[in-house]
Formats: sequence, C-alpha cells, structure tokens
Amino acid sequence: MPFVLPSTLIDSEQIALVLAFGKLSVLEACSMLGRSVQRAESPCERVAVLRLEVSSPDRVTELAGIHKSAPLWAVVDNPSSDLGKVVDELTLHLDEKSNLSLSGYEVSADDYDTLARSLLDGVRASGLRKVRLLRPRGNELLAEEVLSRKAIDVLAFPYHGGFWLGPTTWIPDSVSLRGRGTRKPTPHSDISLSPRLAAVLVNLAGLRPGQVLLDPFCGSGTILMEAYIKSLRCLGLDSSASRVQDARQNLQWTDAGPSDKGYDIRKGDTRELPRMLRGTRVDAVVTEPVLLPRLEARPRTSTARQMIDTAGATYSVALESMARVLQPGGRIVIVVPVIQTMDGEEVSLVLDGRKLGLKPYQPGPVGFEYPVRLSFESTRWVRRGVYVFESAS
Repeated sequence: MPFVLPSTLIDSEQIALVLAFGKLSVLEACSMLGRSVQRAESPCERVAVLRLEVSSPDRVTELAGIHKSAPLWAVVDNPSSDLGKVVDELTLHLDEKSNLSLSGYEVSADDYDTLARSLLDGVRASGLRKVRLLRPRGNELLAEEVLSRKAIDVLAFPYHGGFWLGPTTWIPDSVSLRGRGTRKPTPHSDISLSPRLAAVLVNLAGLRPGQVLLDPFCGSGTILMEAYIKSLRCLGLDSSASRVQDARQNLQWTDAGPSDKGYDIRKGDTRELPRMLRGTRVDAVVTEPVLLPRLEARPRTSTARQMIDTAGATYSVALESMARVLQPGGRIVIVVPVIQTMDGEEVSLVLDGRKLGLKPYQPGPVGFEYPVRLSFESTRWVRRGVYVFESAS
C-alpha cells in the first residue's frame, strides 16, 4: 500500500480520512478500527476525523473506502495564523526539488489562497527556496496525482471553528482496485459494483483469513474477487448459468495459483440455501440481490415505490434464507436500491431482521442509521444503501 510519507506518521491519536463513499466509509473505518475509535466526527461532507484510544496503523491501511489519510499536525484559528509548527514538520520531508500541494475541502477560495501562500512562504523562508507549489484544479490534488507527481500534500478543512492541517501520509492502492474492474475477463456494467465498493463491503463482514464468505447473488463475482484476495474462502451462487461461468473465469483470473482454489461457485436458487449448503453454515454473507436499471430521469414517487416493492419480495425471502445459514455472531452485508424521485423524495427498501435473530450492526461510538447511503456515486437516480446485520451470538 502506498505510503507517501513515513508510516510512523499515521501512528496518531487523531486522523483525518478523505471519504470515497461518505457515511459508508465512516462505517467501514469504525468497523475495521473497532474499540480503538473513541469518537468519529464529520466536520465536512468529504472528510471524517477519528479520535483513537489506541493507534492502529495496520488497520488503517486495510481501509478501501477512503482516498487519503492524514494525522493532525495543527489546528489554526484562521488562515493568517502562524503555520510555524506545520512548516517545521514539512521541512523534515522536503528537499529543494520537492512538489508541495495543499488540498482544501470546503475551504473558501480566499482562505485557500492565504493558507497556500503561508505554507509556501514558510517553507522558502526555511531555506528551501526551490520547492514548487502545485495548484490543483478545484483546490484538491487527487490521490493518484499525489502519487504520480510525488507531492507532499497537506490537507486543510474546517475544524472546530478553525482549520485542520495535516499531511497526506497513506493512500489506498486504487490502481490495483481499478485494474480488477477493467481488466477482468468478463464484461462488466458501468452500474455494477466497483471493486473499491466491493472491498468496503467485504471489510464490513469482519472476517479473518480462512473464514467463509457467501455471495448468493454473485453475478460476475466482483465481491468474491475482493474476498478471495483477502484469503477468505468464497462461496458464490447465481440463478444464471452464464453468470456463474463469468464468476468462475474472474476468480480463476484473480487466482494466484494455490493448489486449493478456495472458492466454489454454483448455479442455484437463493431460496434453497439451507438445502444447497447441506447444513454448512457460513461466517458472513455479502451481496447485492437486485440491481435496478439505470433511469434516464427521476421517476414519480409512486413508480419508485412500485419498483422498491417488487424488489422487496426478493429481499425478504433472501434475507430469511441467508439468516438460516449464518453462523452465530456472523454478519450479513446487503446492498439495497435507493431511488431519487421527481417529487424530491428518496425511496429505499426497509429491512427488519429482528424476527430472524438479526440486529443492526453498530460499531464504535457512532450510531448509524440504516440503510447507510453511499455518497459521491456516479449512478444517477438509482443509488445504493447498505444494511449490516449481526446474528445473535
């Protein structure tokens, strides 16, 4: 995983995360970091701040739902404040030929210019007069540009009446993630799950290597691919024989070549999971049962409700079947459609697992309202929400 600064910097009591999926990314972070999360804040839409009782650098680097991670170096009252502490820290990692950037999130243009100028003036006053300040489009240097341009990138965003400043230290390996979506053997729809989102969903399952993950609506196997890469044993099911074959080809392509393949993908009906698994229980289920078609315009609320009701019949039967094959203490991570309507409403599927012995998963100090909506999706009027259920121990 790419560290753009020494990994020891991520060993901090407070870290900022630039979010790929909004609240879903926060849910993933709280799940992965567990009890070490004392507090989670969202000072702006794109960024979350976690206060950690025990720093967990290794767990941070397993997150898939973020673009950048940065420790806290300073909180300044205003853009004209003395940035001496930040400059002192920066000069430890800069040389004469370094590229420096400031990525501002919900920072006004004037405040951004003042902060950027103060940073550059401070660095040059320290003797590094040839350091180059990059001026990114939209005042944010994207994560891949930080890597490609070998930049020392400082995050800035509103925080407790002032501005948080800290360096981008770690960036997920988005190149590999994207490559698994674009280079896999079977074609994929532009509205199907991305490998990054699939990796987030797998992380939410909370499994250890060698445990069993089931996707009973596996399609071409995007979720199974991410699970397999994490050394999980994968079971896939789909009602379409061609999709089963697609998934097998994709898992074979992903396979690094162990003698025990570690995956089993079959054609079958999700309603018959207990019979098909012959009494075997799985450690987690991660799936997207229904993928609604892309809509060219916002539908009426009544039309959206009809679409959700139709999908709901599949979900209710599937959830019951999945609960019957889940190990005690296991999780079900399930994606549901969320439709934006022309009447300005949002129509989503409501799942209640209490009668099945399932409770909403609530990690850390944050209470999450389900379904947790994804932010920043490129899909238009049909978006996604995610439920995470936990079975009784």
